[in-house]
Amino acid sequence: MRRKILLSLLSGLVILIITWAYQSFNFSFFVEDSFFKKISFWKYQIYNSKPDRKADFVFLNTGKDVALADDTTEYGNVAISDREKIYQIIKIINNNAAKPLFTVLDIQFYYPYSINLQADSLLQAELKKNPRIVIPIIKGGNGKYIKPLYDAHYAFSGYETFGFGFNKFRIWDHGDIHSIPVTLHETLDTAIYKDHLLYTTCNGHLCLPAVWPSFYLLDKDVKENKTEITQSYNLGEMLILLEANPADYDTIFRDKIVVIGNFAEDVHSTPVGSMSGSVLLANIYLSLLNKEHFVSYLFLVILLIAFSALSYLAWFSKMPEVKFKFKFVFSPDVIKFIRGYLSYFGSMFLLSLLALFLFNMHLALFLPSFIFAGIEYFRQKKYLPKEEKPY
Repeated sequence: MRRKILLSLLSGLVILIITWAYQSFNFSFFVEDSFFKKISFWKYQIYNSKPDRKADFVFLNTGKDVALADDTTEYGNVAISDREKIYQIIKIINNNAAKPLFTVLDIQFYYPYSINLQADSLLQAELKKNPRIVIPIIKGGNGKYIKPLYDAHYAFSGYETFGFGFNKFRIWDHGDIHSIPVTLHETLDTAIYKDHLLYTTCNGHLCLPAVWPSFYLLDKDVKENKTEITQSYNLGEMLILLEANPADYDTIFRDKIVVIGNFAEDVHSTPVGSMSGSVLLANIYLSLLNKEHFVSYLFLVILLIAFSALSYLAWFSKMPEVKFKFKFVFSPDVIKFIRGYLSYFGSMFLLSLLALFLFNMHLALFLPSFIFAGIEYFRQKKYLPKEEKPY
């Protein structure tokens, strides 16, 4: 009996480590995406969707202020944000004593502004003046950073996931340049992130390597100025407003986080619908601000106990069939698949609910159900015809 318990504990620990490693990657199962999409809906119905810790944002949309730039490839001209107007708003920010807390230019600067090349030089000079303005930098196919057109303060921009649209955000990308949300958290909230290869810490506290962020801000609400913590303007209209009423600057920008991006082109699919990249960044930052990436050590202990118990059943016994319906979460095809290994999957389903509603943690707990099912399948030789099985 002692051997069985030790093997079960060891198996539980190994599966917990595998699950943790899987959480670090951008990949997610379709069933996970469906689960978190549905659960997010019910979560927002039950709980107040407003964050406990808040930040005030000003969004400036460049979608109506674009120009064509020469593309050196065979694709012809490409549309980019109007650099002259971006230069004008950055100059206004730099020349006023009441500056924003931080300014994010959520725009990729990889093409020269061919209409007026002087605008690039002017914008470059303004970017160097203010250490609290960042522009995105991305990685190429070789994993190395591709330097933007401007020499400025950079923050990594790369939120690709290999599931249904955007789902998981990697806290740490194992690079020298931190992501935009992490940069905001470090600069504005004295957060200190450290990478320890297999795990990440924030202010010494263990963090999930990747999280499904909460969506406190919905795209439609932000655009229609229906939230308490955001203001949204078109960039060109803001410049006209400030030219006519310079005194409004202080009210609009003082102690705010300014995010300048293209609401029309930079759009992502999320569990709560389409969302512009700028609003997505704000939601990720709010999730970090509210410590949704912090790991509960109590829940890790609960997971280890649960994984060890399920390992014991998979190795030495048989999980009893549990009659439970998931119609309110999954489609009929997915339900049909689940019923083959309902008990393991159901256990992970309940653990996911426990993590989400009691510990506010979005964990990828569906992989262990496949591992437990696989152990039972081969250990009990379910692949053999019934007459050849050992029981």
